[in-house]
Amino acid sequence: MNIVVGGPMFSGKTTWLISYTKQLPKGSYIIAKPDLDTRYATNAIVTHHGQSLPAININYTNPHFPKLKKQIKIILIDELNFFSFHTLLPEIERQQKLGRTIIGVGLLFDSRKKPFGATLPLSKLSDTFIELFAICNGCGEKANHSYRKIQAKNQVIIGAGETYGACCEKCWENLQK
Repeated sequence: MNIVVGGPMFSGKTTWLISYTKQLPKGSYIIAKPDLDTRYATNAIVTHHGQSLPAININYTNPHFPKLKKQIKIILIDELNFFSFHTLLPEIERQQKLGRTIIGVGLLFDSRKKPFGATLPLSKLSDTFIELFAICNGCGEKANHSYRKIQAKNQVIIGAGETYGACCEKCWENLQK
């Protein structure tokens, strides 16, 4: 993995990915996202502020990129957290052997502070890791955690501001009481 960007909900991970594409030559990259993420659009990555770019959907349980044109040198992946590390890593390695750069963004931890999907393990294998932070909904300080506004037992609940928020360590602890 070349670059991994991680952080809590609302830290600007997808915004970072969209901004990164602006420095790339047109036609040299593709953007991929897990087919599970249908929050704002099915064939695009979309920020919480409505910025978007077209994306291809990748099966989150069995991720494989379609046959790509030779001119595609960079694969950008949104929502790494929805992929399993063990199923995504072989596909990343296959694409890297073809000379492609892989850049991905995702949540490092879920709302219970448990490692979430492929992001954290891929960050440990990356050449560059960038951690982003949000603003705490409780106190306005730097937020490094996501919290869930609804009660649910499943680790994966697709949602945005109606379902999740961002908080600092102290506010996260208070929310657990």
